[in-house]
Amino acid sequence: MPKRFYTVLVLPDATSTPRKFHISRTTITILSSMAAVAMVAMTFFVYQYVNLNVRLLELRQLRHEAGGRTQLVEKVGQFEGDLTRLRDLDRRLRVLVGLDKAESQPPALAQGGADTVSRNVLLDALKQRTGRFVEWATRDLTALGEEINSRERSLRELKVFIEEKASTLAATPTILPVNGLVTAGYGYRKSPFTGGREFHEGLDIAAPYGTPIMATADGIVTFAGPLAAYGNVVFVDHGHDFATFYAHNSSHRVREGQRVRRGEVIAHVGTTGRTTGPHVHYEVHVKGVISNPMKYALDVSGVRFASDAEQEKANPS
Repeated sequence: MPKRFYTVLVLPDATSTPRKFHISRTTITILSSMAAVAMVAMTFFVYQYVNLNVRLLELRQLRHEAGGRTQLVEKVGQFEGDLTRLRDLDRRLRVLVGLDKAESQPPALAQGGADTVSRNVLLDALKQRTGRFVEWATRDLTALGEEINSRERSLRELKVFIEEKASTLAATPTILPVNGLVTAGYGYRKSPFTGGREFHEGLDIAAPYGTPIMATADGIVTFAGPLAAYGNVVFVDHGHDFATFYAHNSSHRVREGQRVRRGEVIAHVGTTGRTTGPHVHYEVHVKGVISNPMKYALDVSGVRFASDAEQEKANPS
């Protein structure tokens, strides 16, 4: 009958009496099983520990990359918002200045970003390093680039248009040369010298002798000096088809070729030439044709009219 136990001898040293231990087969089997289970458990634990650390590193990297791409998404959204406001400003300016659109509608920006860049799609794109996220970002950034170029062209066109309008406004004689009494308006009148009916080609504005005469718009002096019965005169070319003429001056303070600004003193009221008293004879020429100065004067608060008839002539309907 086979033995059911094993004898184990333990010798602490060479002179000691050996100690005997009897261990049954069942005990050996149990201990061996426990050792095997412990080894397997230890191996599984080490594997799980290493795998967990790898996953943690991947998660940390994923979060870092996701944070960068989230910032990119936010930046793209910010650009879209800025361009929306810029597009609205462009439209308002065009309406304000009456400039017709010369360009087609700009390409619409990609919409539905919240659906496209959802968490699952984003994580999938990040894991793949390419995919729908990259396609979305590339498409939207391309659209933003096209929109920026479109707005830049539009605003450049607006800038040129507004500068041209500003230049035209600066050249328009919107004020009168002196504050005083309008003794003769533009149109037919009774001549103070002959008593006959004649056409008066400007405004006669009476003011005290030596009163400063102002340029009524920006321009360049093309003549300053005596001119027959007009006495001392100043002629200013404003560009944009406008020119103005100031006569009977006692003196002038500008020279030919000098650039002047609206409101700048160019001469003084006098009685040179054929006059009945100190005043300035003021004319506006448009495309070489003499026109009624009151058609362009926006501020007439400093002048008075000698009669209702003169006021009616000076203010055409």
